[in-house]
Amino acid sequence: MPAASDGFQVVASTRRSKPVSILIVEDEALIASYIEQVLEESGFRVAGVAASGPEALSLAAAHRPSMALVDIRLTGPIDGIELACRLRERFAVPAIFLSGLGDEQTTERAQVANPLGFLKKPFLPSQVFNAIERALGLLGR
Repeated sequence: MPAASDGFQVVASTRRSKPVSILIVEDEALIASYIEQVLEESGFRVAGVAASGPEALSLAAAHRPSMALVDIRLTGPIDGIELACRLRERFAVPAIFLSGLGDEQTTERAQVANPLGFLKKPFLPSQVFNAIERALGLLGR
């Protein structure tokens, strides 16, 4: 198993011949970089890293990712929930939400985007990998 530079071991799935393409939407650069590293070490392909909704929509149009990891709280005119709805409607890109928020109101509001899952910050590399694998199972991939 490859060892991530932070000491965690990441288990990559070998059942897919083509790597799954994932868009990262996170406005905190350090967290986005960490997620990108985890995904690459887990055998996933990063379709791009966006810090805002408009940037994410542009990357989705250009790269057509399989799914997106979307922070619920984004700076700018579009929050993560609205962005996830637009990604699904325009590009058929489902989302897994990332959030430091765990309140019921945010969780209920997020359901309109029909997310494939939620990852509560802070998270471990194995939690990211497992959330993506569960989401791929829901998508039949």
